[in-house]
Amino acid sequence: MMRLWTSLRSPPAILLLVSLCLNALMAGYIAMQWFGPRPLPAMATPPRLIQLVANRLPSADAETLWQVYRGKEHALRQAQADYELALRGAGRLLAQSDVDVPALRRAVMEARDRRIKIGDVVIETFLDAVPQLSQSGRQGLVGQMRNR
Repeated sequence: MMRLWTSLRSPPAILLLVSLCLNALMAGYIAMQWFGPRPLPAMATPPRLIQLVANRLPSADAETLWQVYRGKEHALRQAQADYELALRGAGRLLAQSDVDVPALRRAVMEARDRRIKIGDVVIETFLDAVPQLSQSGRQGLVGQMRNR
């Protein structure tokens, strides 16, 4: 018995034990990546989208875009609140023990329509800003879209 403990203290035995532990740790990590919960994709919120575009513009054009955005911000917040309210309504229907599928379908479609309205306000923001942007700013945006 004493010989067994002595042999486990040898450097090769210790390295083998460390290797086994690291392999088990790596196998657990890989299993979690494969079988674990999938994170939801990050959505580009309107301010984030404006920021991404503004970063590609000359500073004066970026300020123009932000100014137009600030003018639409109230409409965006209202559209976002309407969307969240419709989404919560669909969630309440879904949580019921006896799901009314036609009502759930209407609620989901209503939430989708509200989400589309958010996109419409963002599109209006860009379309209102475009005539105020410099030629180089517009060309820079087009050039970057071509490079994708």
